[in-house]
Amino acid sequence: MPTHDVDPPSSLSAHDAAGLKVSASMLRSLGDDLYWIEGRPELEGRRVVICWPAGGTPTVVSPDGLSVASRVHEYGGGAMCVLDAEGPLVVAVRAEDQALVTFRPGDAEVQVLARVDGSNFGDLSPDPVRPTVVVVAEAHDDGQVARSIIAVDRSTGQVTTLVVGADFYASPRISPSGDQLAWLTWDHPAMPWEAATLQVAPLHETAGVLRVGESRAIAGGPTAPAAAPSWMPDGSLVVAVEVDGWLRPHRWAGGSLRLLCDDEAEFAGPLWELGESEFAAAGEAIAGLRRLGGLTRVVLIEDGAVRTIAEHDQTASAVVATTSGVAWMGSTPTALSVVQRLDGDQVAMVELGPRLPDSLRRISQAEAVTAVAADGREVHGLLFVPTVEPTEPGPPPAVVVCHGGPTAQARAGFDPLIQAMCAIGVAVVAANYAGSTGYGADYRRRLDGAWGVADIDDCVALVEGLGAQERIDPSRVAIRGGSAGGFTALLGLTTGAFCAAVSLYGVADLLTLAASTHDFEARYLDTLVGPLATERDRYVERSPVTRAGEMRGAALVLQGLDDPVVPPSQSKAIVAALEHAGQDVTLIEFEGESHGFRRLSTIEAALEAELAFYRRHLLHGSEGAAH
Repeated sequence: MPTHDVDPPSSLSAHDAAGLKVSASMLRSLGDDLYWIEGRPELEGRRVVICWPAGGTPTVVSPDGLSVASRVHEYGGGAMCVLDAEGPLVVAVRAEDQALVTFRPGDAEVQVLARVDGSNFGDLSPDPVRPTVVVVAEAHDDGQVARSIIAVDRSTGQVTTLVVGADFYASPRISPSGDQLAWLTWDHPAMPWEAATLQVAPLHETAGVLRVGESRAIAGGPTAPAAAPSWMPDGSLVVAVEVDGWLRPHRWAGGSLRLLCDDEAEFAGPLWELGESEFAAAGEAIAGLRRLGGLTRVVLIEDGAVRTIAEHDQTASAVVATTSGVAWMGSTPTALSVVQRLDGDQVAMVELGPRLPDSLRRISQAEAVTAVAADGREVHGLLFVPTVEPTEPGPPPAVVVCHGGPTAQARAGFDPLIQAMCAIGVAVVAANYAGSTGYGADYRRRLDGAWGVADIDDCVALVEGLGAQERIDPSRVAIRGGSAGGFTALLGLTTGAFCAAVSLYGVADLLTLAASTHDFEARYLDTLVGPLATERDRYVERSPVTRAGEMRGAALVLQGLDDPVVPPSQSKAIVAALEHAGQDVTLIEFEGESHGFRRLSTIEAALEAELAFYRRHLLHGSEGAAH
């Protein structure tokens, strides 16, 4: 018999959940003042610069109408830096035309510093000695893509090429003394987390022009990739390097590289977006981000020991040094995006976006769960239980959420989309299937050559394991994912473990993806599936469009029409294949949306469609306990 709360049940409407979906990135500091880029759904995808001055209140400081975003690698990142030029000055990438612009915080005027037709800019970093900003440049010419590291003179706008010749560059950083340049580089077919190398070269000025001397590889490469280099005030360089299957922090000083701690955790994430800061000086210690099991926490590394700063944090994403201490960005169990600063032993925090609605009376917090796959492998995930009383006896229905990437991870912390699902009476299982980060390199490499097999098996194992524990009802489970997660969700319908699937801009045809996707991921499938030249049959066999006839269950497909990563043709193809197979499928397309929805109206409409879909297929047609 159903049970009922005395008070009205907890609920979260699609409108309120969409409004809470505030994105924040690129945390930067100038003295004790903090800056970041914030994407607010109500701004229709526009991204603004926020400043939180020491002792003050966070406010928008970018000019009205300016949106700040990079398109390097399509995923962008590092679209601004902040420096002292007789007062704070922001150098940023203007989203509409990728021009480099400057503005004073709070002023209405925008000055164009440099603009090159057909070029994108990202990963901006100031020169601590000269009036220069170093930038990753990406030039597009008749279908060809070339990348370089450039220097832009803030006084004249003069552009000087510093480093060229490799397929990819990231993290160009000038040493505090101004005489060395460090950067990451890698080439096709590798992705950065597979083979990035840290290079360091002397930097000098000749006749007013910056020049880079002969570089040398400090760390990284195909057997032990490097990530997240950051100069310290003493002129040493901290970087994460893979050792014994874990990305561990190292310090390069005096020509030698030294391990800072042997903690079995990841101290850098996969480099999907440029420009995030993973290490910062904190007095005699190093502040870093420790990733393990779905949690990413800010830690202090000193004398081989690792100490967590804030236990309540769930998914820290960036850390920077301030004059008084350190600051970081991330999420907590009750807030999607927060910025915090540590001054001595005191932590101050601001939550970004609107306050939680009064109707959300309960918040489901992540619980780490494991299952065992058929071959004995341990599979990880996070369980969020429903926040309303059940309307019928027995374990609740569930939605298995597949993260994108697939080299990424499901993370603990508040997510309004997950909370909206929990508020209609379904559990959410956030799957960290084979290929996920945060569990070491061996776990991540389980997906090599096995995309479309190992990830599916792991999702099924989580359903079976949690079903056997009576945590969820295994007969009422849907599977959902975006991008690479959409690929896994669609193939989930071939297993019989799922009664429904939701794909958001999901991969449906591997052959056309290999031919049409953007350059950054153009050879990603070499690792995930195999080289196309020798494994073409595998591409066909693994594609959801090929296996539509095997799929059982309803499907909802959501797609942005301006998506350059997974083009709309992918969604149209799977919908046509499912219709031909006589399956229940619905396609909803959104004009003006790219790879990931950013407009309030789109996020709301997409989530409302999802929630209605789950009510129909998981809650026996009821409107759920929240209605």
